Amino acid sequence: MTNTTQGDSAASLAWGFPNRATPAGSSAYYAVRMSPAPQRNALAALFALRAELQAIPERVSDPGIARIKLDWWRNEIDRLFAGEPRHPLSEILAPVVTEHHLPQPAFIDLIEGVERILRAHRHLNQEAQRQSDEQDLGALFELLARCEGADVDVDADADADADNQGQLITARRTGGWCAQVRRIRDAGLLLRSGREVLPADQLTAARLSHGQLASTEGRQRLPALLQPIAEQLRAATPDQVVPMPICIPKAGWKQKQEQEQEQEQKPELQQTQPSQASASPQRSQRFGPLLNPKTDRTLARLTPALRVQLRLHQDLLNVLERSGFNVADQRISLTPLRKFWLAWRATTRGSAVQK
Repeated sequence: MTNTTQGDSAASLAWGFPNRATPAGSSAYYAVRMSPAPQRNALAALFALRAELQAIPERVSDPGIARIKLDWWRNEIDRLFAGEPRHPLSEILAPVVTEHHLPQPAFIDLIEGVERILRAHRHLNQEAQRQSDEQDLGALFELLARCEGADVDVDADADADADNQGQLITARRTGGWCAQVRRIRDAGLLLRSGREVLPADQLTAARLSHGQLASTEGRQRLPALLQPIAEQLRAATPDQVVPMPICIPKAGWKQKQEQEQEQEQKPELQQTQPSQASASPQRSQRFGPLLNPKTDRTLARLTPALRVQLRLHQDLLNVLERSGFNVADQRISLTPLRKFWLAWRATTRGSAVQK
């Protein structure tokens, strides 16, 4: 075996599925695992690329060195699309880029997301923050969707082209939606790391500065500040620009938690099938937009990996709410068994919707 062959084999083992960005039990693992086998290594490599980029601010404390590393990756993306990759991960991605016609701007968007972290960028309002989320995690979701068959075919008819374009837009918006859920989950950690959680207009409305919110006392206000953001997320589906009317009663999270606990003590009331139009209010409240026709259309536009990601983040939002958004000093997550069950259900439900 030649050194080149040995190197290719080692790179495949290091960056193929599963890799350190898609370890067993993680949300990324189940998203890839529920995808068709031929695409799994490509999807895992894309997850790995974003993880490598996102790790730069975490591993490098010196901002100057961090920017040098990020610039190296910026140049490496240029080399990748010029057919001259150097990094083992880029070499794995080279045939993926060619086969699935992946666009270079989406890779640049991933780099720009890290650039904003290094610059400690502060958004003026929630809309600007959402747009950045769609540019960052949304770019990854677009690349994943393209690898799973969502593409704009210049030779296709107009209807097919419009449908594919809609898939890619929905992929971007789904990534932005999931990023906002992650920000709620990681709010305490982000603040302790000096990172943004709330945009400037929300801080002003709360009469807080970023530094005050990051303090021990300020972090205790997170539950009240995160609740309305969570309500907006639960009321909207990723393919909407304007959120739907909020489908959750405007009550405090404690009251909602008591309502859910009371409902869970009456399992006979939860037998209504999701396919029925008259789903119970409690069930609609618990599972949010995934039980309405608009979300069915969203699922139909999503590829398998993104269906899983959306469903896991939806359930994570439920769990965060039931905890009272107690995220100041802990990171809440789903169990691997729960993730597996939800991933399987999302895949089968998405397939049924498409039919």
